[in-house]
Amino acid sequence: MWSRRRRPQQPPTAPESPVRRPRAGGDYANAPTATERVRRSIPLPRWRWVILTISLATVFAAAMVVLNSPLLEIRSVSIHGTQNVSRESVAQLSGLRGEHILLSNLGEARERILTQPLIAEVTIDRVWPNGVRITVQERTPWAGWEAAGQVWAIDAEGVVLEGFEPPANSVTVRQVSSLPAMRAGTHVDLEAIDLIRRLIEAQEPRNGPRVLGFEWALRTGLTVITQHGRVTFGGADGFDFKYSVWQELELEAQRRGEPLLAADLRFGTRPSVEIGLGLGRAVRILEP
Repeated sequence: MWSRRRRPQQPPTAPESPVRRPRAGGDYANAPTATERVRRSIPLPRWRWVILTISLATVFAAAMVVLNSPLLEIRSVSIHGTQNVSRESVAQLSGLRGEHILLSNLGEARERILTQPLIAEVTIDRVWPNGVRITVQERTPWAGWEAAGQVWAIDAEGVVLEGFEPPANSVTVRQVSSLPAMRAGTHVDLEAIDLIRRLIEAQEPRNGPRVLGFEWALRTGLTVITQHGRVTFGGADGFDFKYSVWQELELEAQRRGEPLLAADLRFGTRPSVEIGLGLGRAVRILEP
């Protein structure tokens, strides 16, 4: 007889989970769950932008408080270096008292102080929290400048100083032309000042006559007055050549045993020269 073969029993298996289809380019592990999909669908606040906005607002508010704080108004203005100019006048010229120490324009304050003719240089420093320190350098007399019968004191930059006397044993320049008119705070000819300084440094030519003073005219410039006569330099241009010509002329006058009465050195290699008894001569001096 035929008998039915019994199939072997297999152990029970766990129920299969629902099949999930992977997203494109992903797998089951990276697929979001239902809870994550709901969470992502709800708009969350952008905390970074909120924090940044709050920080900027705080900084702006703090800056406004500082800028409007009466504690930073300039209350103390200390002045240093004054001898002939009153400290109060310098403080008033600065216009800094009551200004905000951060917003005050120190450059403009410096320019206002420099309008005082007796002040040559100014430095201004902030002194926290509510002060400034102003240090000035006053002008000092250097020489005398005579015009229209009055002798004015001038400093080394040629500024006319009012209320001062020229230093003892300093040079005096006599202005023989009517212009320019002299008044306190104006500048005399700067080229003449430079030329006088260089002549003082160079001194008189060797064995030459002693220099007694200087004359200045608007048309002819500076003239040196010696014991024997007049030597016109004009301006400071070509000083070394002009001075060497002056030396040569003085040596020539010494060889002749006659004084150098006049020399005009403004014409380069053809100076106008007068030696001895007032006879006019045109002496050609070649450049070395």
